[in-house]
Amino acid sequence: MIPNLETALLRTFVAVAETSSFTAAALRVGRTQSAVSLQVGRLESMLDCRLLDRTRRRVALTRQGGDFLIYARRILRLHGEAAAAVNPALGEVVVRVGMPNDYAELFLPGLLRRFEADHPRVRCDIRCDMTWELLSRLEEGDLDLVVGIRHAALGTGVTLCLEEIVWVAGPDFDPAACADRPLPLVLYPKSCPYRARGTEALAGGGREWRVVYTSQSPTGIRIAVEDRGAVTITSRRTVPPHWRILTPAEGFPALPPAELQLYSADSTPSAPVARLTDLIKAQFAAG
Repeated sequence: MIPNLETALLRTFVAVAETSSFTAAALRVGRTQSAVSLQVGRLESMLDCRLLDRTRRRVALTRQGGDFLIYARRILRLHGEAAAAVNPALGEVVVRVGMPNDYAELFLPGLLRRFEADHPRVRCDIRCDMTWELLSRLEEGDLDLVVGIRHAALGTGVTLCLEEIVWVAGPDFDPAACADRPLPLVLYPKSCPYRARGTEALAGGGREWRVVYTSQSPTGIRIAVEDRGAVTITSRRTVPPHWRILTPAEGFPALPPAELQLYSADSTPSAPVARLTDLIKAQFAAG
């Protein structure tokens, strides 16, 4: 028989998995440490497998525990949504969205205003990070939707649009000044697909370059570009108004476009997630 997976047991297991501590989990769920240990043991007995490896120094998920965590979070989320659907006072519905910082700055304000007009009782939880990190969070069940640049090795979502990728610099940058020396670059980390496009294009054209600054933050990139007289790579739509777009005529090779995609955790999403999905598609289709 399929065991009856009580939400109290699932909530305790998720708390232990997220805190890596029975003590911290006990504080989160309002139980004693021994009660938390008993609940996890009961859940493991019901499932007939070990979900957690316990030592004196650490608590870690087993392979089965990592798989089960994804479903436990999904069950708890649906449980809350079901209660709130008939009585909003019984629970809070949260839609969890991941998006790179530069796209979040450009698109989120308008998206959230339109979404909140349709779903005033739903809270949006926004995470901004690199696409590969967001997709990892999506796979682990931490996010409902992710907007990000397609990575060939990280699965496929629904294509929103093709992004034109360009070389850019601050308003005072002079291409002639670095014609006879390595091009100074300010780039995102090596996992960034824009970085790979740019360095491959430079290598193919025989242009020397060196990375003078690396950052995961668009703010850090902007400061370095403007203060250090360096060049970076971004999508045309996210170029700051006062920056220069550098052209092939100035010695900067054309870059292939990037595919912006929407990734979803669930093929049958809740009504709020489905509505936000439609708004995101419309927003990017409109440019």
